[in-house]
Amino acid sequence: MQHEELEYLKETVQKGDFLMPYTVVRTIMPDFYTTYPMHWHDEMEVVYVESGEFDEYIDLENYHVKAGDIILINPCLLHSFRNYENVRTKFTTIIFSFNMITGNNTDGCAIKYLTPYLDGMYINPVVISREAPHYEELEMSVKRLIDLYDRKGDFFEIGIKSELYNMFFTLFRYFFRPEVHEPSIKDNTTRNIKTILDYIDENYMKSITIDELAKCVNLSKHYFMRFFKKYMGMTCIEYINDYRLNIAANLLITTSMQITEIAAKIGITNLSYFNRIFKKKYNMTPKEYRYNVDKTR
Repeated sequence: MQHEELEYLKETVQKGDFLMPYTVVRTIMPDFYTTYPMHWHDEMEVVYVESGEFDEYIDLENYHVKAGDIILINPCLLHSFRNYENVRTKFTTIIFSFNMITGNNTDGCAIKYLTPYLDGMYINPVVISREAPHYEELEMSVKRLIDLYDRKGDFFEIGIKSELYNMFFTLFRYFFRPEVHEPSIKDNTTRNIKTILDYIDENYMKSITIDELAKCVNLSKHYFMRFFKKYMGMTCIEYINDYRLNIAANLLITTSMQITEIAAKIGITNLSYFNRIFKKKYNMTPKEYRYNVDKTR
């Protein structure tokens, strides 16, 4: 998979800052949204499910996760999530750059373990449940990483870096297996999906037809619709709307743009249609969303 093929799909939201490429994000569903569209980024994610359950889609596989699960999402993997049957769910995501712990590539830890892991020479479980042996050790490390970031006490940066090493010590010791991945038969499928999503990312502000998207990957319109639904878990129109609505939600809380302007900016010219699909996704109108999210900030 060529890096340049992924650039348009790449999520570009800043994860921490240059000095501390590490952040913690809390998500509650379905309070303000029920899905997050497929995306990727250079950083790794470690997700801790505090309560509820939801569906996480990672590298073309669906995982139904529940309270207590710890999810490992390696850098550059396609992933998304979706609320499950309107169950109220809380999860916390640790997002960090591997540069924090592999800055010196001649270091023995990087050479023997971390770089080979990034190169796919270790197989890791995607979801680690409470029933897994040694789960408590991993959970303790994840909770400490969250707490250190929340408190931001003296020397917390050193604490976070130290705890990241401790977490990987636990993962390598108990959860990773040193095996070289066989070439994946999913490579062509993944490339096609990335091409489709790249096109949507570049053109979401305009009208997009199924014919256009099918042509991008040299598929017939009929096969394309089946292909997209099979691997994305939703129709193409549902995905495009979901993608647009996430952008609209962000504009509602980060700008003072009028709702009509926001709808037009994401390629929806019918305001009543925009209001209807927005309410379906977020359980409130755009106006209510702006007011309620502002109150919680």
